[in-house]
Amino acid sequence: MCLAHLLRECQYLNELDKEQQWSGSVESLFQEAIHERNQKPTESIDPQSWLDRLDNLIDENLSRLNEKFTSFKNGLLKCRDYIFNFLREPTIPPDDNASERGIRKLKIKLKKSGCFRSDLGADAFMDLHSIVETTKKHGNSPYNAILALF
Repeated sequence: MCLAHLLRECQYLNELDKEQQWSGSVESLFQEAIHERNQKPTESIDPQSWLDRLDNLIDENLSRLNEKFTSFKNGLLKCRDYIFNFLREPTIPPDDNASERGIRKLKIKLKKSGCFRSDLGADAFMDLHSIVETTKKHGNSPYNAILALF
């Protein structure tokens, strides 16, 4: 789960209804969890206390609020078991920004040209792009990875 996206949604809900406190509490919970990970970057942190706090927030009755709050709460309930995986496993980032940067080149390519000229060209581009991005994430040279293919 990408906490950056969840935090953005909390900020939207905060602005949607400035009188309520619920989305601010959810936002604070996520920010505190990220801060905890930053304080202990290599430790495995038990997420149970964080999940208990999230469960308390999910159990609150939001019927008095806009339906977007209920939708967000239901979304949190569906992905509850995955939100704090970054605490348990230090190598998991709390956001997916690196992955989004990895596909940015693909989106720009499609935006400019609109398509590939052939399926073979599209497949080759995707294969090379995947190899290069994976190699970068492992801290290795993309050039050496491509050379290894040949």
